[in-house]
Amino acid sequence: MKISLVFVCFFLSSVAFAQNKLSDRIYFGGGGGFSASSSQTNISVFPQVGYKITEPYSVGVGLIYQYVRYDNPIDQSVSNYGWSVFNRFNILEQFFVYGEFERLTFEFFTDTSFERTDREGYNSLLLGGGFSNRIGGNAAFNTTVLYNVLYSSDETSPYNSPWVIRAGVGLGMF
Repeated sequence: MKISLVFVCFFLSSVAFAQNKLSDRIYFGGGGGFSASSSQTNISVFPQVGYKITEPYSVGVGLIYQYVRYDNPIDQSVSNYGWSVFNRFNILEQFFVYGEFERLTFEFFTDTSFERTDREGYNSLLLGGGFSNRIGGNAAFNTTVLYNVLYSSDETSPYNSPWVIRAGVGLGMF
């Protein structure tokens, strides 16, 4: 059993390094967000790791955390968190199309006194594209504009709009 496990590990690592080094195919990225108004502050982080299947096409996973602070008329905060899987295809070095499925559990107030909260799951299918600007070596600054095709204003949602605009940095992208 131990010998076969060692053989499988050796074989898989040999295949990965024979095509290209595994480290050349993996990249890290993500970003964060901040917005504030007189009644609400939002802070979010979304780290991602991607794998280049081919030079222009990659897939990956990510984590999501959002902190939302309500200041007026209440003084409360909630936390939202989740995960995502994504596909990215580079049309040119700087332009890409992007698709992501996101599963977010979000907290919301259930009463008018803003003392009780409940947590609910929310699915998003984000489709769109973006621009990647090299900032040195293998690093890039990415801007992405996405549309949530599952968005409905009729249901409780963690988002105010189907449009999602993101900015972040990627390492190992080139």
